[in-house]
Amino acid sequence: MAIAPAYAGPATASSDNRPTETMVSVPGSLPEAIPGRRIPDRVDFSELSSAPLSGLAVPLPQANTLAHLNYRRGSFGRLIGQAGETLLFNPEFILVKFKNDDRVKALHVEPGRELAAARVVSARPDVEFAVVDTFERRQFAPDDPLLPDQWHHQVVGSELAWSYGLGNSSARIAIVDTPFQMDHPDLAANTDSGWDAVLNVPVTASEGIYHSTLCAGMAAAAIDNAVGGAGAANCRVLPVNINGAISEMYNAVIWAADHGVRVVNISWSGATNAVLEAAGLYLKNNARGLLVMSAMDGQGALDGPNQPDVYCVSMTDAADNFQGTQYGAYIDFAAPGYAIYGPVTGGGYGFGTGCSYAAPLFAGVAAWMLALNPTLGADDVISILQSTAVDLGPPGWDEYYGWGRIDFGAAAAQTAATIPLITSVQRSSTQVNLTATYRPGLNYSLWRTTNLVEMQWTLVTNAVVATTGGLVMLADPAPDPSKAFYTARALAP
Repeated sequence: MAIAPAYAGPATASSDNRPTETMVSVPGSLPEAIPGRRIPDRVDFSELSSAPLSGLAVPLPQANTLAHLNYRRGSFGRLIGQAGETLLFNPEFILVKFKNDDRVKALHVEPGRELAAARVVSARPDVEFAVVDTFERRQFAPDDPLLPDQWHHQVVGSELAWSYGLGNSSARIAIVDTPFQMDHPDLAANTDSGWDAVLNVPVTASEGIYHSTLCAGMAAAAIDNAVGGAGAANCRVLPVNINGAISEMYNAVIWAADHGVRVVNISWSGATNAVLEAAGLYLKNNARGLLVMSAMDGQGALDGPNQPDVYCVSMTDAADNFQGTQYGAYIDFAAPGYAIYGPVTGGGYGFGTGCSYAAPLFAGVAAWMLALNPTLGADDVISILQSTAVDLGPPGWDEYYGWGRIDFGAAAAQTAATIPLITSVQRSSTQVNLTATYRPGLNYSLWRTTNLVEMQWTLVTNAVVATTGGLVMLADPAPDPSKAFYTARALAP
């Protein structure tokens, strides 16, 4: 979204201007200090163009930007958006990505000059981007039509996908939001403890809110447990708490990546933001994972770029119609999200409509794919989803459906095809020889792990590959001296 250079703060915002559905677990008073984080020293405006700034900025998530206090007090900077709407941001701090750093950093600047500071810092030759820390809003539009079933599973072919497997605990999905109801009867069996990206502490229990609980249910409500409905996968799901600041979203993704979470869902606005692109790239590079976000609910075009490592999902209905989504270059895929039914707070079930629910369905499908074949990377998952998506618009990509409405069943079949059938494994004193079924036109690779619980597969980079007839032979010339488990992978070039 383009933002006009208008500034009316910092000021105390009314409760109507605060991002909706504030977190439910905030204590009565909050300390300024957060364990493990420090407040950056303030830099004078006159030093922004010449001083060596990188050393004065503090990397996220180690930085305390006081966003937790400003959010609680309702003390925000304000911007006038392109459509005349008021946008809120965290005062006195800007977020900077220096070209030689792999982390986004927080820079403490003079109050009332945040926009000007961001422009000056952006112009520096050592800076990739500098932006204010905007508070985004949850993509949520509840609706309760009388549609008492989960029609989306029929549309995307979930039952076909489940014939290959239901998912497993090797894949985890972070729901970045106010925490969902962790003890919901249809979620508890698949739920792990999460993290509070605001206060830097674990989240072990939560009564939840409607929005995040329905999101968690779309991704990972327990399948085949004789309770309620079903999510896309029986994978692990965990909450990561935010208030809505872009810096908190970034911190949430970094925490997830650093803790082996491979799929992160954020059903809020902000998918065009460069800070979140940096987070998505970090997740991809460090956990081989995907950052999934909802498109913007509403009508008309959204002026914003397509961030290559943020996968943004628009909303469709039961008849595959495009529904209630701002279209634009930022859209990557479409998924059901209109009149969706699933778990909500109080241990019950309800309906909701919004791109918020299309995104976690997509996230659940991605996690299912990673559970079936953990050797897949983010690009592999996206390639499969692109090639199997139902093209509902003009041929190829378009600004409404992206690459198309996801087809879970077709993606599952293609994912299963990436796992060749192993016919024999033999070990000699010097190498391991594996034989598997072969299909022409695919590239084969050998992977190994010493731990089937954590499923941390490593590519055997010096593997010897040969084919004969309908078989492929893969050899590990330097196997682990104790023990190892092997799998083969087959992907299109």
